[in-house]
Amino acid sequence: MKRRVLAGMVLAALLVAGGLAVRLNRKSIACKQRGEAYAARVDELSRDAHAQLKIGTKKDTLIRFFAEHGIPIEFYQDGTASGTIYTTGCAPLGCGTDAALLGLRVDVDATGTVISEPQVGAMYTNCV
Repeated sequence: MKRRVLAGMVLAALLVAGGLAVRLNRKSIACKQRGEAYAARVDELSRDAHAQLKIGTKKDTLIRFFAEHGIPIEFYQDGTASGTIYTTGCAPLGCGTDAALLGLRVDVDATGTVISEPQVGAMYTNCV
C-alpha cells in the first residue's frame, strides 16, 4: 500500500514538473521570436537609415523616413532630430523585463537638412 501511495506521489510530481517544463519551453520560444523580431527591426532601421539619410537629405524626406518606420520625430535647438519607440524583445539574463527601446538620431542644420550620418540606438531598458 505504501508503495502505491509513493508511486502515485512520484507520478504526480513528474506530471507537474513536465507541465512546467512545457510551459517554460513555450515561453522561451515566444521570447526567442520577440528577440529575433527586435534584432531584425534594429538591423532594418540601421540599413535603411544609412542608405536613405545621406548628408544633404531634406527635412521633408527626413520626416517621411521617421514616419515610415513608426518613429515619432522631434527637432531640437541643438541641431538634432531624433525619435524613440518603446517595444519588447527577449532580454538577456540580468534584465528585469523584456522592455526595450529603439532610437534614431541625426544632426541637422537650421533648415532641417541632414548634416551627419544617422545613429541608431537599441537597448533593453530594465537591466542591471
